[in-house]
Order: sequence, then structure tokens, then C-alpha cells
Amino acid sequence: MQEQAPPKNVKHLLVWMPNWIGDVVFALPTVQALRKHYPEARITALVRPPSNEFLVNHPDIDCVIPFPHQPGSGTFSQIRFAFGLRKYHFDLAVLFPNSIRSAWLALLSGAPRRIGYETDGRNFLLTDPLPVVKESRSIHGTDYYAGIVKPFGVDEVTRTFPELITREAVRQQGELLERMGMGSDDCLIAVSPGASKPEKSWHTERFGILCQKLIKEKNAKILLMGSRGERPLLEKVSRFCPKEKVFIFAGLNLQLVAGILKNCRLLVANDSGLMNFAAMIDTPVVGLFGPGHPKTTDPLIAKERKELVTLNFDCSPCRHKFFKDCKPSPHKKPFCLEDISVTQVAYAVEALLERTSHLRGG
Repeated sequence: MQEQAPPKNVKHLLVWMPNWIGDVVFALPTVQALRKHYPEARITALVRPPSNEFLVNHPDIDCVIPFPHQPGSGTFSQIRFAFGLRKYHFDLAVLFPNSIRSAWLALLSGAPRRIGYETDGRNFLLTDPLPVVKESRSIHGTDYYAGIVKPFGVDEVTRTFPELITREAVRQQGELLERMGMGSDDCLIAVSPGASKPEKSWHTERFGILCQKLIKEKNAKILLMGSRGERPLLEKVSRFCPKEKVFIFAGLNLQLVAGILKNCRLLVANDSGLMNFAAMIDTPVVGLFGPGHPKTTDPLIAKERKELVTLNFDCSPCRHKFFKDCKPSPHKKPFCLEDISVTQVAYAVEALLERTSHLRGG
């Protein structure tokens, strides 16, 4: 297809955000760059819940529309939803997802210009299809998304974020934690043992032993965090700890999660959306990388505020075709995770606590 000139008079811009929290975080620098490039345009973000819960406070986004994905929201309801978007009169749609569905629905939304990678055989649905990035498994997600808008002359994409939670909100969550038995002088450590796939998650038992170790050696209080569906997992980890030292937070609105994390010294998590969410709000993170790799999903936070535990296997980041491209451990984990020890993660926590000890709440 012949290359088109960059759009100039953009009054209403639709950014179709990625599906997962971590990818939404990686796409935000590009959205912020679009705001600078089109300072007078109205920017609407279409996003899959729960990411809408924190995007509503982003100063560069004027409107947030949750994408319907509940059980029962089939193809026809999504088509009706897409036609309903026509009332917004979008001039331009920037598609971060690679799916053909997002391209079809963007076409139905009436946006006359639609740009995205020509993945999934969808180039005929885009007015500005971009060649697939062949080295996508070797570049950071932020750079991958930034490449979508380069043809429009958007070149400066910085990996920083505005304040998305107020100090008052952080204070309120701190008071809530105090009422639950977690004082402001306590060493509060958040732990998130979940991941998008079981094969990307470190052993539940090792998370439990790590929590035991932190309670014993640091007199820490552990805040176990995850989605509503991850509550059983959080409960399994909690059984390793004295009841008065562990607290479960499952299925909370991400605004509340942000306030809680800002009151913690750090977060220990798998390579996951919550890890990247914590980094976005500047909570120090200890990230565990197995099938993933920091070169593609490195949390966007200052180097001194993160510790990344990875064995740097040559096959990482992998294609997530688990146990087809590699053999499982006896515990049904990829060896890139299996071989990470509690001692290694505890050492990373210790190093990060020492480095950030002068910062209250992280």
C-alpha cells in the first residue's frame, strides 16, 4: 500500500490500548508522546478492564472507554459497541493490539485513518499498515509500541510517567493499613505470586518460604496482592506465615492497589502486570524473570529502584510454547524459573531494601 502523509488536523484521536496491564504501561509513553504531537486533540483511550481504573487519572487522556469483554459479550455485542463509537467522530485510530479483531472493530468505529502493525493478516483493514517488527522478541515493549507512531513524525518517546495517584490518596490508604495493624514504621513488603500463566510463576512454596524469611529476618509484614481469581493462591502463600504478619488483598480497584503499594517498601513479583504497574507508580520492585526477559519487559523505573532476578537463559524471552520448545522440570516449571532459589530472591530483596532505606514508603 502506498505510504500516506501523516495526518495534521487531528481533533479526536482514539488509542486502542493493549489487553494486559503491563503492556498498557509500556504503551503509555507513546500516548504521552502523541499528546505532545497533537496538543489540541482530544485523546480517548479504549481499554480492557481493569486498566481503565488507573488510566482515568492520566492527564494526557481525556476520556477512557472500557472495552466489553465480560462473559456473554460475544461478537455481535462487540460489533454494536464498535458502531456506537461512531458518535465520537474519531479522526485517527492508533492500534496497539496486534489482533485482527481490533482492526475490524476500529474500521467499524468509523475512524478514517487506522494505523497498526500488519500482523494477523489484517493489513487490508488498516489505512496505514506497518511492517511486522521481526526483532520483537529482542526489543523492549515500549520501543515496540513507539514504532507504531514513528511514521507520523512522533519520535520522542520518554519512559517516564506523571503522578497518577495523589498524596492524599496514599495517606488515606496508609491510615487504612494502620487500622488493619500495619504501622507507618513497619517494614511493609508487598508480594504478588501470580502471573498470566502458571509456567511464568515461581513456585508457590518458595514465595511462602521467602515470606517466612522476611518476617523472621526483617520483622516484615507481608501484603499478598493479586486478582480476585488469585485469592486461593494468596491463601496458600499465607499459610506459611504467622497470621498477624500477613494480609491478603485480592481483587481491589487499581486505584486502591496503587495507594497500598505506595505505602510499601517494595513489591516482590513475577514478570507480570502488577510488577510493571508498581514500577509505573515508582514503588521499588524485585522482579523474577524466567520465560520472559528484562530486554523486552524491564520495569520502567530507575535502575537503583529495582532488582531483577534472572538466570539469563539463552532461550529467554521464549515464545511461551511451554514444554514444546523446552523440557519441564519435575515440578512442571521451565528450568529458567525452577532454578531460581529462595536465597537469590532474598538477596535481591536485601539489596533493594538497603538501597532505598532512606526513602519512606519505598
